[in-house]
Amino acid sequence: MSRLFLFGTLRWAELRRAVAGEDIAVRPATLDGWHVERAVAGDWPVLVPGGQVQGVVTDELTPDARDRLDWYEVAFGYGVEPVDLTADGVSIRADVYRETSGAGGTGAAWDLDAWIDAHGERTVIASAEVLRAKGRLSPDEVQAMRPVIHARAHGVVMGRATKRPVTIGGGPDAKDIAVRQIRYPYDGFHRVEEWVLDHPRYDGRRSGDIQRAISHVTNAATVLPYDPVRDRVLVVEQIRVGAIAKDDPHPWILEPVAGLIDAGETPESTALRECAEEAGLTVTADDLHFVARYYPSPGGLAQVLHSYVALADLPDGAGGLHGLEDEAEDIAAHLLSLDDLLAMIPTGEAANAPLILSAQWLALHRDRLRLNG
Repeated sequence: MSRLFLFGTLRWAELRRAVAGEDIAVRPATLDGWHVERAVAGDWPVLVPGGQVQGVVTDELTPDARDRLDWYEVAFGYGVEPVDLTADGVSIRADVYRETSGAGGTGAAWDLDAWIDAHGERTVIASAEVLRAKGRLSPDEVQAMRPVIHARAHGVVMGRATKRPVTIGGGPDAKDIAVRQIRYPYDGFHRVEEWVLDHPRYDGRRSGDIQRAISHVTNAATVLPYDPVRDRVLVVEQIRVGAIAKDDPHPWILEPVAGLIDAGETPESTALRECAEEAGLTVTADDLHFVARYYPSPGGLAQVLHSYVALADLPDGAGGLHGLEDEAEDIAAHLLSLDDLLAMIPTGEAANAPLILSAQWLALHRDRLRLNG
């Protein structure tokens, strides 16, 4: 059978086209004996016994489109089941995707329009990575990768929504960049991309095809806790593979508190969460002071960092050991005066860019923060 009854996210034509790789004709259809609820595990729909479902049924699908749709749904824990439904007053048979975990629904209704507003753009972007995993990863491996896939896509959505002011330079129009090809030799916690592109030059000529490789990384937030009364900061220390790869004789690096921005999170909420996880500190959004939004190394790294300073109470007992064991984190938190931290910059002991940037911002704003909090 090559017809599908669609009751959830694939009713949205944009996602359906992205997943199937082609336009899929559909028409309204009704499935009796079931209704749709929000899934226990998250904001997506599941079929629950009882009632009636209004959805759409596809026309006969091409083998390639059906294969892509099946992989996408199986990769996210749905199996195929035949059902009898009604379309145009006629009873027909089609397949439907059913959740295989058995977790069921929450009892709350699920709404497609609300889902599109909250998750749609990100999900379309993420679907491309899910489809690239076909034949390379198992469905269980894709499900395990789902948070990072969506977090990475969330970073692209954030980038589209950000308009940086340009008062100097700015270059030619980005719309005139011709992307010839993007290859993905590695899709994992980081994603390696090889781009072939042709861009306009400052002198009016074209660059011709050039190749560049980048590591595409989830966006992150950093936060340097600062006690304006005691004039001290808290920094964290942990082993870093990047330093090991450079044969650094001391690969335990001093850093601000930091963490990856999960799908749907704001940088501010990430900063607050990571303060609790990495430093045992409870701070509020009102305690955060924005430092900068920046690319740490855009020539080879597709990542944006959002850095903050957080006002916090840092008594002598603050610090200690922290981190989430299920994420293999082994973090030591240290207290030191702001002057001591600033002195570590010229000596090279402070070797983490967000830490240096945040400490220097704090030096500029120290008097104001100590006066006003």
